[in-house]
Amino acid sequence: MPISSKQYSWSDTTIAYGGRILEGITGFEYTEKQEKEPLYGRGNKPHKITRGNKSYEGKLMLWQSEVEAMIADAPNNDILSLEFEVAVAHVPNDGGQTVVDIWVGVEATELPKGMNQGYKNRIIELPVIFLDIKRQA
Repeated sequence: MPISSKQYSWSDTTIAYGGRILEGITGFEYTEKQEKEPLYGRGNKPHKITRGNKSYEGKLMLWQSEVEAMIADAPNNDILSLEFEVAVAHVPNDGGQTVVDIWVGVEATELPKGMNQGYKNRIIELPVIFLDIKRQA
């Protein structure tokens, strides 16, 4: 099977929330972690790696208007009570492999807000945790 040398770019990326494409997103990142530690027995070198719980976290960099729309979707206008999914799709224009990750059971952990003189658009970095990632959905 040939391997595409296509590199993914921001222009190939689409992020959706609540059944609509987010136009006011300027960035995102997410991490999947798993607890791991060496298992010791006879001798002073580990014999295996043991695995524990997995966790998922990330952040969305959004225009304030996108965050306000999420707040309006939330129960009692409390974004910290809103559970949602985020679909991240990378669809290369030149025929490379499409990659879709869906963040499942997403919740914001805090709602930071601020503004400085000279800002032309407020970007809110919304930290999130979630339950799982569906890959190649």
